[in-house]
Amino acid sequence: MGSTFRYIADEAMYPCGGTECHHCERDDVPIYDFRGVIVDPSLAKNPQLAIEEPEVSELCADCVLSGNIIKDPYEISRIQGIVNTYARDKDAAIANYHTIPHIPLMMQDEDWPMCCGDWCEFQGCPPDYAASVQVPSLHRYWDRRPKNPHWDFELKPESLREVNIFRCFQCKTSYFIWQPT
Repeated sequence: MGSTFRYIADEAMYPCGGTECHHCERDDVPIYDFRGVIVDPSLAKNPQLAIEEPEVSELCADCVLSGNIIKDPYEISRIQGIVNTYARDKDAAIANYHTIPHIPLMMQDEDWPMCCGDWCEFQGCPPDYAASVQVPSLHRYWDRRPKNPHWDFELKPESLREVNIFRCFQCKTSYFIWQPT
């Protein structure tokens, strides 16, 4: 379990390179990609700006976890089927999803494995192409649900960030998502 974000292992975390949080305007902390909307503009460092431009895309961890920013409703609609099918507590699953920054990179669509009723923890990407080739034999394939891989070639993506590995907190089953460019 990650110490900053529950569903992202510490070794899998990476900041987006932004220089200032769009909510609290701090520039002395790591900034993460998070596409969302400010719920209560009065809690932002600049309430007037938050009223005029409530959409944010770069936040510090404190603001992601504050509960005052929610993910774009479109993104929530994209994971609703996963929640409806696999979540133990649907409301808690949605609330928890709002606390996950946009790590890892999802190039095709929002997708995140769920197992034993909860979101799995993002563990990272393969460190090299030799490890990437081994991923299908070590982890279960996930594409909106557990599936059998639909290809018969080696998993050598254009970028290793296309392959994301997750693990269930409870049963320890590991999954991978492959979203090629």
